[in-house]
Formats: sequence, structure tokens, C-alpha cells
Amino acid sequence: MVSSGKHPDFITVDGGEGGTGATYQELADTVGLPLKAALPYVHRLLDEHGLRDRITLFASGKLVTADKIAVALALGTDCVNIARGLMFNVGCIQAQVCHTNRCPVGVATTDPKLQHALVVDEKSYRVTNYIISLREGLYNMTAAAGLDTPTKLSLEHVAYKYPDGRVKRGEELYEQTKDG
Repeated sequence: MVSSGKHPDFITVDGGEGGTGATYQELADTVGLPLKAALPYVHRLLDEHGLRDRITLFASGKLVTADKIAVALALGTDCVNIARGLMFNVGCIQAQVCHTNRCPVGVATTDPKLQHALVVDEKSYRVTNYIISLREGLYNMTAAAGLDTPTKLSLEHVAYKYPDGRVKRGEELYEQTKDG
């Protein structure tokens, strides 16, 4: 099926494993699919409808390390959003009161008194180091897979190990999403 031409520029798939405290605990704990299940599903649907090459696919949801970003890229995302890792680097202590405007360390508040706890000049170095380390780690993983850029990661570079010890290759997982 080919699109009529009306489609979004991008879709963000945010894994159900997220939750920074910016929502109610019931939603964070029970709503949504894990990113590893949702991303191939959305990728496949877009592909089936002839839209995959027209819509940029973003992924988010606890993508704080290079290995998690590499897997997201291999599962079909074009870009990743990173919030949690950056929040930690600016001082988030996971007080889980983001939605109340009472963040005790000034990260998630508009209260000027609480914002004073956030020293931007100090945190900027931490954020910069995090981004540089993340990029380096991603390129190290890419090189270990025999590739020159992370955008070349694909399902053939992924394997999933079940709790019972069974292992499935990425292509097999993708086939499962096609079959339901």
C-alpha cells in the first residue's frame, strides 16, 4: 500500500520502560510496550504501507548507554532522543516530583528559588563529557560490528537472549513481528 502523500515528517517511539517521575506511577509502570518490541513493529508497519523511507523514526526510552542506542539503531530507528542520561548529568536525583514543580535540585522546576540549586556552568562540563563518551562508545560498538558508521547497524547485528537461555537473531525477531 502506498501513501496518499499525507503523512507526518517523523514518529517518535517511546518505550514503555521509561518514566522519569514526570508522570503518575501507574502510567509509568503499566502503559506501553518495551522499545525492543515497539520499534520493530512500527518500522514494519511503515514499511508495509510504503512510508518507511518518507518518515523519520525516532526512538526514546532509557537510551542512556551506547549499547542501548546501538540496538535501537539496529532495530530500525533513524535518530534517538536522550532525556534520562542528560537529566542525570545535570543533577537529577529521581525524586519523582517533576510533575509537581518542586524538584529539590532545580532540574525540573520553574520555581526560581529551587532553580538556584542548578549550577549551569558546572553541569555543562558533565553534559559535554557524557555526549562525547556516548558517541565514542557507539563508534566503538560500530567498529566491533565491522562497520564504519552507526547508521549501518541492522537486525543482523542483534541477538536476543530469553530468560530460559534461548537465543534468537534479530532477523528472526523481525519475522515474529510480521507474523504477529
